[in-house]
Amino acid sequence: MLEQNVVSSFFCKGPTSSNCKVSEDFLNLIDELNIHLEQFHLPAEVEVVYNPTIYAKHTFEMYVQKYCNTTKTIMYFGMNPGPWGMSQTGVPFGEIPSVRDWLGIHGPVGKPPQEIIQRPVMGFECGRSEISGKRFWGLFKSLCGTPENFFKTSFVFNYLPQQWMTKTGRNLTPGEFKVSEIKDLYNICDPIFSKVLELYKVQKIVAIGRFCETRAKKILEKYPSLRPIQILYLPHPSPRTANENNWEEKARELLKNSDLLKYYANESWNIY
Repeated sequence: MLEQNVVSSFFCKGPTSSNCKVSEDFLNLIDELNIHLEQFHLPAEVEVVYNPTIYAKHTFEMYVQKYCNTTKTIMYFGMNPGPWGMSQTGVPFGEIPSVRDWLGIHGPVGKPPQEIIQRPVMGFECGRSEISGKRFWGLFKSLCGTPENFFKTSFVFNYLPQQWMTKTGRNLTPGEFKVSEIKDLYNICDPIFSKVLELYKVQKIVAIGRFCETRAKKILEKYPSLRPIQILYLPHPSPRTANENNWEEKARELLKNSDLLKYYANESWNIY
């Protein structure tokens, strides 16, 4: 499939653009993170690793350069890529129609070094839908209208850029392991996370799921020099999360009660 050209006011405007520097600094942090992750000894149960920031580098960098090139008030903090979302598109919570049709991102996606038949990487040709991404981006599409209205103040960042699986393709998340098994992972990812907070001058973290809420609290304790940052908890939109059939209703309620709707909602729209 031919690559789609993306035209946006969010792309860097010239080599000396300060906006360009923010996105480039961020991409350098991801490169640093990936280099350190090569030294991490995975838990024994993890047999296969996909890292879409590497094999889907084209579309991942398109997301960063298009939408993550200015400082942000709010970070939506996710855990790691899902098999039918970011692992296919390179974009956090990257459900294909949301990424392609709303975010306007499309392009070639390569293959991980080890691919298993149960979790094929087909890029934008993948016919599976990721419920988490559909719910997440669908909410902000309904609130913001255009992605630019979301990314003026906000962005999405994953703690770990890797998807972990068993040899049969069962998805494994860092939250499923004992601290003793992934302590070294924290020592790799925590410093990068703190640098991302500093780079974007984040004031509010919306932690998506309990793992991210706990990790964000631990990191702010570990790095007291970070500016005061508020941490808010949002249930994960995954269907694997218990009692989350009304996830959008809970998400809207959080945004309303935390006074975040003002960053997104057009007052002329009926959002409730």
